[in-house]
Amino acid sequence: CWRRRERLVQLATKHWLTLGTAALGCGLAIAFGMRGFDRGFAPKASVSRRRPQVVEVAPPRDQIAVVQLDQSLVLPVDNGEAQTIAYSSVILDPRWIDIEYFAGWSRELEANGDRDALVFFTGPTFEKGHPQTPLGMVLHGDLKARDQVIRAGNRAAAVQRAFVAVDHHGRLEFGFGSLTPEREQRYRLFIGGLHAFTLPPLRLPAAYKGVYGAMTMADVRIVYGIRPDGRLEVVETSDGVLFPDLRRFVEAKGFLASFLPDHASKSRLIVPGQRLWSEEQADWVSGGRPSITALPFLLRVVPRAPAPPSP
Repeated sequence: CWRRRERLVQLATKHWLTLGTAALGCGLAIAFGMRGFDRGFAPKASVSRRRPQVVEVAPPRDQIAVVQLDQSLVLPVDNGEAQTIAYSSVILDPRWIDIEYFAGWSRELEANGDRDALVFFTGPTFEKGHPQTPLGMVLHGDLKARDQVIRAGNRAAAVQRAFVAVDHHGRLEFGFGSLTPEREQRYRLFIGGLHAFTLPPLRLPAAYKGVYGAMTMADVRIVYGIRPDGRLEVVETSDGVLFPDLRRFVEAKGFLASFLPDHASKSRLIVPGQRLWSEEQADWVSGGRPSITALPFLLRVVPRAPAPPSP
């Protein structure tokens, strides 16, 4: 009887082990089958490693170039009286502008009707008397425009002047010297050959010579002003402004630094459709003289196209 009971226990244990093994096998088969089902038919979860695309949107034209015509600034003078300086200006957002080299003599009337352009203004100084060059002149400063680099014909002048530039992030900067290979990589826009008129306290490099000495001429002036908000303000002053007056003017404007590209009868600030070049303008700029100095080039400012989204 005892042996029979032991035999029954062994048989029962073997039976339950067989059932357990079978159950485990079925469970694993079902699990793997469901996994295969998920692989084959369930939607796959995807994790994108790409950065979201950033699409630049250009601001309106009137925000890229803020036109301020027929303005005036009242300045106190030493004798207690006030002096009023008339001017017009355009405030440019360096992030959203491109500059082109508008070459050719006496193209002001053509610039008047160019509605694709934001503004035209005077560039760096130049010298005539070079018949071997296409326009019979050479520049005193290097230019890097939207689609080309124009090297100064007078290399000594290019090294001895100041520049204003825009880097690839849209930051407005200034410095001294020519368009070196390093600067050509750093900047997408570069205007050299400038006279540094007012600067923050800094030590000028020994190579800097500038354009003008002590001058008291009362002429129309184009001024490039570096604003505290990082924008470039191109100003054309009225006639009759002496250099000491001009210095007080740019200080009152609050510019961090200011530069003179050229002066007198070479001053141009043309806003197509708003501020045109005319015989009256020419007479005013030339101080009533019967002739006006022709220019071989202007700087044409256009809106910059937004950069394409990064891949």
